[in-house]
Amino acid sequence: MIKNLMTTLLTVTALELTASAAIIPNLNAELVHNKALIKEYKTALTTLEKRNTFLEAEKKKHPKLYELKPLFEETEAAYINRIKLNGAEAKNLNFTIKDHQVTVEMQMKTEQKDKNGYFSSSQYFYQSYPVPKNVDEEKISHSVDGDYFVITMPKKK
Repeated sequence: MIKNLMTTLLTVTALELTASAAIIPNLNAELVHNKALIKEYKTALTTLEKRNTFLEAEKKKHPKLYELKPLFEETEAAYINRIKLNGAEAKNLNFTIKDHQVTVEMQMKTEQKDKNGYFSSSQYFYQSYPVPKNVDEEKISHSVDGDYFVITMPKKK
């Protein structure tokens, strides 16, 4: 009886060892791999934390550049249209009012010459807004607010 019990116990122990070896066939290789991944992820996290610190500092230096505002809103007194400049200079915008349309356009060209050759790029922006009938066209104005070009169309009183 004791002999049968011992044989059963040894068989169960051997099966457990075999089962755990079958579940993790190469434990040492997996441990090495996991440690390498942990090191890689820690490096990536450190890089992201440094980048976020830099971004927060930039946001504190120029908070108006990173404010999100609605591109269109209507108040009791006026219609307000905003154009996000995305770093472009407002002085390069051409603002006109003609035939009951407010038009904003800009053309930017950059040219560079270096040891590798000549590089030129051109960008064009055009946006047009109809002037509502209840707007006093003579009082339409434009301004810059942070990184937005703002067109204000006052309503007639």
